[in-house]
Amino acid sequence: MKKLKIDVVSDVMSSTMKNSIRALAKAALCATVLSAAPSVFADAKTIKDGVFTQAQVDAGAQTYDNACKACHDMRFYRDTLKSWDGQPVLWMWETILGTMPADNPGSLMLEEYTDVVAYILSENGFPVGDTALDPDTNMADINIVAP
Repeated sequence: MKKLKIDVVSDVMSSTMKNSIRALAKAALCATVLSAAPSVFADAKTIKDGVFTQAQVDAGAQTYDNACKACHDMRFYRDTLKSWDGQPVLWMWETILGTMPADNPGSLMLEEYTDVVAYILSENGFPVGDTALDPDTNMADINIVAP
């Protein structure tokens, strides 16, 4: 009977020790992640970093004139960009894709939507860069900042 008591106490202790070790490992992992967080946020791109090309702006101007201009002037987009402040460009792009043109949402080619976003950003004073805006590779990592 004494042997059984010792085994039970031993099992409980090893279980407690295992839980303590797991808790310590989780705390160490959290500390590592939190210490790396400032550098991750420091590297975040915004639309102020030249995240679209002049070719996209030029193509976007044509699409905008044909599909957007009748309903939206640039003042509309300035206010819209303010409402998207801090959000990824991809979210705005997806919203435009899913809702515009109002009479036929999703009817433009994906590249046309991307070019229109580049044109809108350019017209609101954000700089052109060397890297193309691309919903498949970089839009999720670029945040909107209010003009």
